[in-house]
Amino acid sequence: MEKAKRGDAVKVHYTGKLADGTVVESSEDAGAHVWEGFKGKGVSFSPIELVVGAGLMPPDFEEALVGLAPGEQVTIAIPAARAFGDRVEERVAVLPLDDFTPRELGLERFRVAEGRHRPNNFNPKVGDVWEVANGEASTVRARVVQITDDTITLDANHPLAGHDLVFDIRLVQILPAAQAQRA
Repeated sequence: MEKAKRGDAVKVHYTGKLADGTVVESSEDAGAHVWEGFKGKGVSFSPIELVVGAGLMPPDFEEALVGLAPGEQVTIAIPAARAFGDRVEERVAVLPLDDFTPRELGLERFRVAEGRHRPNNFNPKVGDVWEVANGEASTVRARVVQITDDTITLDANHPLAGHDLVFDIRLVQILPAAQAQRA
C-alpha cells in the first residue's frame, strides 16, 4: 500500500486538543453542543487537503503524515514552541479607547462630508478580531480581549500560542500527483 511522503497532496481528518483534552478544532466533528439548535439543513465535516511539507499545518503535524498509509492514524504531542509559538506579552497592548473611536462616538448620528447623516456603528466587542497597523507598514490580526470605559486591550498572539497541543491524525487519502501541483 502506498505511504505518504513529502510533496504528496493528501486528505486528512484530525482533532486538535489542548494538553488537558479540550478539543480546539476538528475536521470530523465539532461536538453536538456546538450545533445544538442549528436551524440549517445539517452540517457536514470533511477532511482537509494539504501538501505534506508545504506549511499549512505545524511542521510536526505534517511530518507525522510521512510514512502513513490511507486509513492509518497517529496521535502526536506538539510543544507550544513548535506549534503556534510561545505567548509573547509584548504582543498585548492596552490602548486608549479614543485611539480607535471616531470623534463622533458620543453622537448617535453624525454628518459626513457629503452632508448626509450616518448612524455611528462603532461598537467593539470582546472577541472581535481586527487588522491593526504594526508600525512597519503592514498589519497584524489582533483580538479584542478587554474593554473598559477608557481602554481597549488587543492581543496579537495566535489564540493557541503558549499551549502544548495534541493531534489525533488519520490519513484518509493520498491524492494523484496532478492534484499536489495545484494545491
